[in-house]
Amino acid sequence: MLQWLLRLFGLRPRGASPSGHPPEEGAEPGDPAPAPQAEPPPVLVPADPPWDRAPPAPAMEPSIVRRHLRDQLRALHEELSTGPDRALAERLLVLVETDQLDLPPFPDVARELDELLQQSTTDILQIARVVERDPGLVRRVWTHARSSMYASAPRSLHHAVARVGLDALWRIGMSVCLNDNVFRVEGLQGEAAAVRAHGIVVAEVAAQLAGERRGSLYLAGLLHGVGDLLVLRSAAAPGAAPASIEAVRRVADRTRAGLSVLVAHSWKLDDVVIAGLGFHPNPDKAPRSQQRAARIVRAANICAHATASPQAGYPDPVPLVQALGLDARKGLSRAEEVLAELARDDRPPA
Repeated sequence: MLQWLLRLFGLRPRGASPSGHPPEEGAEPGDPAPAPQAEPPPVLVPADPPWDRAPPAPAMEPSIVRRHLRDQLRALHEELSTGPDRALAERLLVLVETDQLDLPPFPDVARELDELLQQSTTDILQIARVVERDPGLVRRVWTHARSSMYASAPRSLHHAVARVGLDALWRIGMSVCLNDNVFRVEGLQGEAAAVRAHGIVVAEVAAQLAGERRGSLYLAGLLHGVGDLLVLRSAAAPGAAPASIEAVRRVADRTRAGLSVLVAHSWKLDDVVIAGLGFHPNPDKAPRSQQRAARIVRAANICAHATASPQAGYPDPVPLVQALGLDARKGLSRAEEVLAELARDDRPPA
C-alpha cells in the first residue's frame, strides 16, 4: 500500500531508483538506472455511490430528529475549516431550532389541486384557474400537452389540462413543492435545479415501482432530497459569504434525511412520505410498517442516479434493486423515459 501511494503521488523512498524499483544487486550508485518497466496504472476505486453517502434519519419523531441534527451540525461546525463554511453550519443550527424551519406553508396551488383531484367529479375550468396562478406549472402543463403524441397544440389552458389527464396533472402539480417560490437559492440555481430534476425522476420511478399513478410514494420520491434545498437556501442567504461547494455537499449529505423529515412534518405530510424521506438510505432502520415505502424510494433513487450517470463507475444497479424486492428493469426503463422527457422540456421552443 505504501509503495502504491508513493507511485500515485510521484514520490519514491530514499535510495530507490527513479523507476520506482530498488537498484539491481551489484549496481553502483553512479551506474545508469535500468530501463523503466511499464507498470499498470493504479485502479481508482470510485467513492461511495450517491445513494450510500447519507445516513438515514434517527427516527420519525421531529423532536428526536432535531436533537440529532443539532449534534450533527455542531460536529460539522468543528470539522469545517473556513469561516464561511462554519457560518453555513451555524445558520442551519439556528434554523433547526425554530418550529417551522422558516418555511412557507405547503404551496397553496399544490394543496388545492390535490383537494380538487380527490373529488368524485372534476371541473376542468376550475382546475385550469388553479393551474394558471403558477407560471411554472402552466409551462409544464403546456409542454406536456404539446408533445409529439398530439397532432396539434391545445387550443387553451383548460384544453391542455384535459389533454394531460388528471393523474399526470396531479404529479405535475406536486412539483410546485420544490419550485423557486418556495426555495430561493440565488447563486446556486444550477445545484437547486439538479435537486428538483432528480426528485422528479425518483418520484416517477417510485410511482412506477409501486404501481400507483399518484399518492404518497410519488411525494416521497419527489421530496426525498428536499433537505438539500434547505442547505442550498442557507448557503445562499443574503449577505452571507459563500461557503465552498465541497462544504455545501458535505453538510447536505450529513443532514439531508433529517431536514427532509422536518420539512414533511412542517407540511403535515403522512407517515408514508416521512418514512420514505427519512429512511431510504437504509430501509431496515424504518419502522416495520413503513419499510416498503423506504425500499421503494431507495430503489427509485438508485435507478435515477445510475441512469443519469452511467459512466460514473457506480455498482450495477440491477442486483441492488432486486435485493430490495423490486423490478430493476422496470425502474431503470422508467428513469430513462423521464430523463428524456426532462431533456425535451428544457429545450428552447423551435
